[in-house]
Amino acid sequence: MLFIKHIANHSYLCTMISNRITPKELWARQHISSFDINYDLWNKKRESIQAFSQISSSCIFTVDVFKERYDFASDNFSTIFGYNPSWIKAIQDQGDLLEERIHPDDREQLIEYQIEHGQFIYSLRPEERNDYQQVFQYRMLNARGQYINVISRHQVLEKDKNGKAWIILGVINISPDQIPFDKIKRTVINRETGEIFMPVLIPAEKQLTDREKEILLFIRQGFLSKEIADKLCISIYTVNNHRKNILAKLNVDNVIEAINLARDYGIIY
Repeated sequence: MLFIKHIANHSYLCTMISNRITPKELWARQHISSFDINYDLWNKKRESIQAFSQISSSCIFTVDVFKERYDFASDNFSTIFGYNPSWIKAIQDQGDLLEERIHPDDREQLIEYQIEHGQFIYSLRPEERNDYQQVFQYRMLNARGQYINVISRHQVLEKDKNGKAWIILGVINISPDQIPFDKIKRTVINRETGEIFMPVLIPAEKQLTDREKEILLFIRQGFLSKEIADKLCISIYTVNNHRKNILAKLNVDNVIEAINLARDYGIIY
């Protein structure tokens, strides 16, 4: 279920599918317990969302992370995208119903992005993991059998008692930009700070290890190799090897270029 797996590194490290990390494996890291969620409370909140969806022109859906399924989808999906209304009302039992209308090429890119976002989220401190909203533009098949550009926003709506993402809210609208494209557009917004990321997929050969990123950040702060070695309790020889590996992976000649490129890729900020 693609929308579910979108939630799941203050560096945007893209772990490609070929690396054998699956969305399901990332999703399992939530470890939500039935003792830490309150469905009586959520059922009341869901009623408010359902009521709002009746007056909204957006296609609205919610996802239950604990049950790993859709929780609700508004009737607008039926009107705009031509779904059977009875299926939408029974979305909890419909599996990947909403994904059926996404352009096949875009679905593949969404899988890559969801893995990347999962890596990003789980590199953050737990208290920061629910602060981010993903905004996508991709193609969906409408009721007339035409692919149209849509904008889809996903964010955490409800948390469990330990602050883990439990209920996810998605809002889809027809994009005012209907210019054809062949690559999904994505932006990530920190809802607490307003900071906007425009991450890019990082080729596997340019990915840095956690240690390499740590050393690159120290270099950016102006620390020398010996100072970095002392801070990390490793030898200066090891630090210099990491520096060489960083330059080689990013295919640059010096650390200034490495820092700039790593920032462009979203590896460091």
